[in-house]
Amino acid sequence: MLTNKNQAIVSGLLGLGIVGFATATALPFNDRIEYRIGNRIESQPAWLVPPKAEFRAIERGYGGIKILLALLATGGMVATMLIARKEGEQEPVRQRIKQYKNRAFEFGFAAESAYQMSTTATRYKKLAEADEVAFEGEIETAYLESLGVDPQQQQPALTGTATLDSTTHPGDKVDQQSTPGAHEPEQPDSPKMPVLTNYPSVLIYGAPGSGKTTFASQEVKRRKEAGHRVIICDPHAAYGAWAGCSVVGGGMDYKAIDAKLEWFAAEVRRRYKRIESEPNPTFQPLTLCCDEFTNWAGRCSAAGEFFQSALSDIRKAKMFGLIVSHTRTMAGLANAAGMASLRDEALLEVELLGQQCPRTGDAIPRYEAVVKLPGMPLNKRFILQVPKLSNPGNHQPTKQDSTYLDPIARLQNSVPTAPNPDTPEQAGTPPDVPETEPPKTGTLDGTRNTAAERLRAMLAEILAGTLQTPVFAPDLPLEHEEKIELAKLVIAQNLGLKKTIWILWGVSRGGRNHQRYADARAMLERLTGISNSEDDSDD
Repeated sequence: MLTNKNQAIVSGLLGLGIVGFATATALPFNDRIEYRIGNRIESQPAWLVPPKAEFRAIERGYGGIKILLALLATGGMVATMLIARKEGEQEPVRQRIKQYKNRAFEFGFAAESAYQMSTTATRYKKLAEADEVAFEGEIETAYLESLGVDPQQQQPALTGTATLDSTTHPGDKVDQQSTPGAHEPEQPDSPKMPVLTNYPSVLIYGAPGSGKTTFASQEVKRRKEAGHRVIICDPHAAYGAWAGCSVVGGGMDYKAIDAKLEWFAAEVRRRYKRIESEPNPTFQPLTLCCDEFTNWAGRCSAAGEFFQSALSDIRKAKMFGLIVSHTRTMAGLANAAGMASLRDEALLEVELLGQQCPRTGDAIPRYEAVVKLPGMPLNKRFILQVPKLSNPGNHQPTKQDSTYLDPIARLQNSVPTAPNPDTPEQAGTPPDVPETEPPKTGTLDGTRNTAAERLRAMLAEILAGTLQTPVFAPDLPLEHEEKIELAKLVIAQNLGLKKTIWILWGVSRGGRNHQRYADARAMLERLTGISNSEDDSDD
């Protein structure tokens, strides 16, 4: 395509050539002489006139002009062809420049759109965070008002065995004296180790010598005591290690480990077929502990599928994965491509820290753990102290020497307390309750039954419908620890989310208390692993 400038030039040259050729063709070239020979009158060029002819007239020729016009016309045509050829050579360059300009425009538009989207997302995130803070403040205010406390009044700090109710109504209870230092004050925001047994997928990782295997063996022991069947896959298993468990893969037998992973996947499918075909099937909890998982990527073909299944499929089948590795990167987790986001959202991670012994230079544990809960950003992880347990069989952690927190206690600390039937509009977040001494043996009615028998009797009343008071209601005549144990018994009945939440907190979905129900349901699902059946769906 010709440019605007060359279009005018080519048009002029073509017109000049055409006019030149037409004029040169029309004009005579030589002089013509009209003569008479006898009775004939003829006209011939001067050089063809016979000598004896009688001259009559002469018509001048335009030979020079015709030659000049022909030359000009030829030059115009040649110039036109040269210009057209040059334009043809430059056309691809112009098209490429045009494409680059279009791409630059599109890139600029995309960059501007991305910037606008990022700005909008940031703005909405800030608004959502502000709404969440405001919602938590409203719950706190409503709870204080339900207790008859002015929300604007500064509340006294809780120390020792004091509770919020004892500070607001000091005359309702007798102040029990305790030995100074017997109970350390509970920090409301102090992080605590979650009960790993309740999580479907747990990753324990850290540097060599940080105590990963010892920590995992303690967790295996707790799971066995909780009724789990535990299978160990450890290519570096030592003689006598993992006592009481079935050990697969010792002596670096990765083929046996691969076969066990395939068996685990088949067991998951078998249990889900039972869930589909049977009403409320029961399964024994099964934990597969995978030690030295870092080395499995290139040696076990089923490792990637197992890791993906552990993050998404095994919870409702009562199957659990306990993974021990040196790193949390995907390269150390069976090279499971595209699973980084799901790892961050579904995996509970415990990073054990190590140090160098100042005397021997060996790698030894620091007895500290960095914990990341599922869905928690990396910059929100928290550090905890780990009990110094060198031998899995020499000591069982207790409330005094470990930082493990029962998930039911976290539920009570994080979800609004159930209202009384007469005051359905109560809402709020109860304060953290300090750990107290275990309740003494005895019953509310004066009988000599044990605490476990009392709780089982109350469970029977709850299931029969004769006891309507929610477990975590303030007026239920039980100590804090007894309420927690009773809540465990209720959850073990697998009554479904709606009924379990109603029994524990006395709230149901719908109405003005729907948000409190949704919060309780989300917390219960996350911390206890109760599945969300179809009849419990409400969102």
